[in-house]
Amino acid sequence: MALKPLSDLPELSLLIGPEEDMHAVFRTARGQSPLASNPMGMLMALRARHLEPALSDATRQMETEPLLMQGVTDGPLIEMRKQILLFSNGEAHRRRRQPLARTFAFKLMEGMRSAARNVAEELLEDHAQTDDVDFLNAISAQVPQRIIADILGVPREDLPYLQRLVDDVVQTLGFFDPALRAQYEASSLEFNAYVGRLLDDRRRTPRNDFLSEFAAAADEAGELSEAEMRADIIALIVAGSDTTKNSIAMTLALLLDHPEQWAAFCTDPEGLKKGAAAEGLRYEPVAFGVPRMAVADFELDGFAVPAGALIFLVIPSACRDEEVYGAPDVFDIRRADHPRWHFAFGGGAHRCLGEALARVEIEETLSAVARRAPAIRLAGPRPRMSVAAIRAVDQMRVSLR
Repeated sequence: MALKPLSDLPELSLLIGPEEDMHAVFRTARGQSPLASNPMGMLMALRARHLEPALSDATRQMETEPLLMQGVTDGPLIEMRKQILLFSNGEAHRRRRQPLARTFAFKLMEGMRSAARNVAEELLEDHAQTDDVDFLNAISAQVPQRIIADILGVPREDLPYLQRLVDDVVQTLGFFDPALRAQYEASSLEFNAYVGRLLDDRRRTPRNDFLSEFAAAADEAGELSEAEMRADIIALIVAGSDTTKNSIAMTLALLLDHPEQWAAFCTDPEGLKKGAAAEGLRYEPVAFGVPRMAVADFELDGFAVPAGALIFLVIPSACRDEEVYGAPDVFDIRRADHPRWHFAFGGGAHRCLGEALARVEIEETLSAVARRAPAIRLAGPRPRMSVAAIRAVDQMRVSLR
């Protein structure tokens, strides 16, 4: 049977307005075709079954292409993109990932549970008598920020400064307002210089922290350039703070949207925390998708994908795929049909390094809220998530009593 050309695909616009239901858009699209194209000519892979073939050796991670598509051909954004782990492939990806993988292994990150629990409880105690708490920034953001800072050996007092840099770097991961390019480039240079100072400090006066071990091991191995070392640390700080912040806040908001499930969770937080975290990650994943480029001709769901084609794996669509989940549009913390490898963390060689740590932080923060503030309620509008490369919660204010 002849393969169908990509020109036969229906077009799917990603200009989803703030009042539109993104998941309804993808549900309708899946009903029409398992694949679609967008106005930029990218192949949109909508089904969970597409992740494995689209993350195979027939494709590679997109590197500088997203920036080039926006007219960014030189400068600090391009230079950082060339060095950063997330946008590398082959031998460069192996070299950059290997020094980090052991530190963020599942068993080691399980050992961070008590630290995550303690940080969450301290933050909740600080705001225990407050009727209007900025949960997103005062609690949800602080847990992963403090944990990743402690793991790496970054001074906690630097976190407010780093948050501004993280926010700007995250914006450059997708398509951004060209009017803000100069700001983002300045933040990129600042971030690079800051991390360079940290590494130089650990070389002069090593301590018992990850940065000291990383600098010593990388210098001895001689496989990473200074630019690659800095980019690795920047990637860890960004990934270890921004995405988990949004997952914690949105999962709690979803629990509060379902009072019967919140009540059950408060009764047995230890027994239900893994299920609640997994369901929050599925129902509203933070990563919007995985961009890839075909390096060889291959078949995807009956369509001929030529080398050079741009492919976008739509994570929110895969996470509500009717072929995988029963009642996929129902939020259920007791769901028993989660696959072994959660789609929210991608797959293949680029599967998220911080998966284990993110799960621990989400689970322990939710458990701490259930123990310390079971009467928590929203003190403002319901939080909403953006449609962007990294989906962000707009705001979340709560009363803890």
